Amino acid sequence: MNLWKKLAPIAGASLIALVAGCGQAEEPASTVTGDPIRIGFVCSCSGAQSHALGRMADVAEAWAKSVNASGGINGHPVEVILKDDGLDAARSLQAVKELVENDKVMAISGEASLVSSSWVNYLADKKVPVVGGLTFSTPYETSPDFFSTGASLTLQEYGAYSLAKEQGAEKLGFLYCSDSPTCKDSAGVAEKIVKGLGMEIVSAPVSSTAPNYTAQCLQMRDEGVDALMILNSGPVQTRVLSSCAQQGYTPTTVSSAGGSSDAWTQDPNFDGRLMASAIAPWQDESVPGVRTFLDAIDTFAPDLRGSELFQQPAALVWAGLELFKAAAEGGGVGPQSTPADVRNGLYGLVDETLDGWTAPLNFHEGETSSVPCYFVMGIEDGAFVSPEGVDPICVDDGVYTGLKALRAR
Repeated sequence: MNLWKKLAPIAGASLIALVAGCGQAEEPASTVTGDPIRIGFVCSCSGAQSHALGRMADVAEAWAKSVNASGGINGHPVEVILKDDGLDAARSLQAVKELVENDKVMAISGEASLVSSSWVNYLADKKVPVVGGLTFSTPYETSPDFFSTGASLTLQEYGAYSLAKEQGAEKLGFLYCSDSPTCKDSAGVAEKIVKGLGMEIVSAPVSSTAPNYTAQCLQMRDEGVDALMILNSGPVQTRVLSSCAQQGYTPTTVSSAGGSSDAWTQDPNFDGRLMASAIAPWQDESVPGVRTFLDAIDTFAPDLRGSELFQQPAALVWAGLELFKAAAEGGGVGPQSTPADVRNGLYGLVDETLDGWTAPLNFHEGETSSVPCYFVMGIEDGAFVSPEGVDPICVDDGVYTGLKALRAR
């Protein structure tokens, strides 16, 4: 199947960003007062992945301001307490301990930490839930305390490799980030998935601080790789493709949507890119939840859209915070509520889609999140597109069970 036959342009994003830049409207004030509902937010906003996650705290703040300007949650203001772990596991765990023990948060939500595995045992002991965030992190596949908004990294990888196969690829190159444990874990998983789809694979690590990626590009070219998957941040992917183009090597490229940014649409090396996304195409304004997100960013973080730091993790942060809101509203959560109340709100959700952001979500006590669906987005002629529309693609139970087992080993 040629996915480009079903192109659905993601309209309006460039126009909205242009209009937002022409004049600065006054930021709406909170419409609610009183004791707040407190939640924690942890990000790797500084450190080796700051080029990808450096503005995620701004996204969390924009969400809180947007919610409070619209009446809060159950009539109460919401307060997001921000912590930056600097991509340091010990610092990250300490930040979470401070949020739980000093700030008395009832949940961690929208997290953007690449070392969240360091919290798993602590939060299991404290019974504090993690409500959405970077769903490609391993704890969403292994811990019942992490509540996911979408496809795991393993399922996104499966979706991306399937897209490569549908485009006729026979040998896939897998370049993975050497700066993150999550990326390193994916190398072995990728090999099993790709071989299971009937393709060959060539893998190599790439550092986000490397001056160029000529060696990796030549390796992929010389080994006959005809489709390339780069598991790294948006800026690194840009530099990898630039290095490859300089060597005359321009293979088909696929990826998860995790590193996608506005900058990709301005780079011809990304033209034709297909991506498997954990959540709905994050720039498609036909999705009500996405439209709300983009409006709020324009209002409360107006310099973010159009920048290299406006990447898909911003949408994952937003969707995670929206999941908390849905659980809190459904569970009647207020300032004095407990983590158990948040959990009960999550367990009470039935086929929740967060205004189109997600495949139907259902959570069950003691079980890890189960979201067997992903979305497809792409880039064509300098614009984000939705080649499969905005509905999720769901795999059958056998495939999903097998993919979960790969990460659990």
